[in-house]
Amino acid sequence: MTVAQKPHTEVARRLTADEAWEKGLVRMGEEWDEELQRAVPFAQAHLERRMAEPEDVARNLAVWQKNRDALLSFIRDKLTESEYGDKGYPVGGKMHDFYKLPSYDKRALTKQGAEKLAQLFNLRRATTETVERVATKECALAVCRVTLVDQYRRPAGSGEAACSTAETSFQRAEKKYGGDYRAALNDVIARAGKRAFVQAVIYAIAGDEIFEASEVPDDEDVQKEAVAPPAAGVRFPAKFGKVGGKLVSEVSDTELTKIAEWCRTKAKNPKAVQPILDAVTDELEHRRLENDGGEDLPF
Repeated sequence: MTVAQKPHTEVARRLTADEAWEKGLVRMGEEWDEELQRAVPFAQAHLERRMAEPEDVARNLAVWQKNRDALLSFIRDKLTESEYGDKGYPVGGKMHDFYKLPSYDKRALTKQGAEKLAQLFNLRRATTETVERVATKECALAVCRVTLVDQYRRPAGSGEAACSTAETSFQRAEKKYGGDYRAALNDVIARAGKRAFVQAVIYAIAGDEIFEASEVPDDEDVQKEAVAPPAAGVRFPAKFGKVGGKLVSEVSDTELTKIAEWCRTKAKNPKAVQPILDAVTDELEHRRLENDGGEDLPF
């Protein structure tokens, strides 16, 4: 009579974290995953635990409110708003960190302001690429892309912007390039790069609510009013001597400054020359915007 043998069964014994450590299965910088029964790096284990947790909306709200309050406080206390002329437009050379255009509801950020915000958020420019460029006698165009990283060299945001000599500020400076816009390519690339950097910072800090991320206002009428000098088409009366009959835009800065001073201090009938004074003041202000601050304007 034979006795049937019981089938052989192998029982795998699961190890606790302490047991795995005692057996030398866990090295420095690792921890024992009791479910997987193997050692995993601390960072991986921490990430997996966080991913398994339900989203803590209340905590997220508290963090969001704290960060937003800090950002608004920084803008209020550390950033300087532009100075404005009589018509409400930024004064060239005094645009500082941000400005607002008339009839436009959001602030526009200058490169100077964007650099300060980047420092606050520990952001660095990783790359600046010219993804497209055109250079002919009639036109120069560039599209630039800027990528930002945080203090750990992780991607933090990017922006892409274009610039071309078809823009009014370049058209008004045609003489500077001798009628050949290939000479303007470096200026076009530099301006597109600045715009892309500002846009990247706004995206990275989620600041679209506060700052305008696009470089051209949606309101075309505001853009045209800001670009075209209100004095365009105004001529000096014949009684204005050697400038009589000339367009205000055709007269030099020196002459315009002298005429403005005369209108303010020496004119016998100030009300009669007020329209000329307004036209001269507008023209001088427009030239300052173009020559000193044009690269930070959104047009």
